[in-house]
Amino acid sequence: MKRKGIFDLNQLNTRENRRMIKKLGWPGAVLVLAIAAVAYFFADDESDTGDYTLGEFHEVTVDQFIDGDTTRFNFNGSSESFRYLIIDTPEIRTDSGTPEPYAVEAGDRVRELLIGADTIEVEFDVGPMTDNYDRYLAYIYADGEMVNETLVREGLATVRYANPPNTSHLDVLEEAEAAAQEENAGLWSE
Repeated sequence: MKRKGIFDLNQLNTRENRRMIKKLGWPGAVLVLAIAAVAYFFADDESDTGDYTLGEFHEVTVDQFIDGDTTRFNFNGSSESFRYLIIDTPEIRTDSGTPEPYAVEAGDRVRELLIGADTIEVEFDVGPMTDNYDRYLAYIYADGEMVNETLVREGLATVRYANPPNTSHLDVLEEAEAAAQEENAGLWSE
């Protein structure tokens, strides 16, 4: 989901462009570049909230399980990667090749919750819809139960990456984390 400009900046130094600069002269070429820059910066940015608002649920289906906090869903007719908002699960893929403690359990629990669900929905927050890796940022629900919260409450995820304004359900997740800590659940048993 990269921002699309009017032309590819890598193509600026072509013979055709050099001819255009000679024809227009340097003032004309600067004007063309200024117009292109303005158009680029005012182009639609796909990381905004678009037509989606907090509290709206969008039904999806699972395409691929990645790990405990990332899943590919069929959304609006295409396979898209979703990062679960405000949580972090241990990493399955590490440099050592050995998953971090509870990484496999977190991934298995997500599979269990989503495969067993009649309805899977995503809810976007009020801030950016995507992260730096072009993954959608959302709260994930299985039959109305927030998966993000379940993972935290069971000690399979921690509350992290609470980046305003995408923090509408932060209080719910912090309460779930406090309960998991008190019960020494999962990650908190170590």
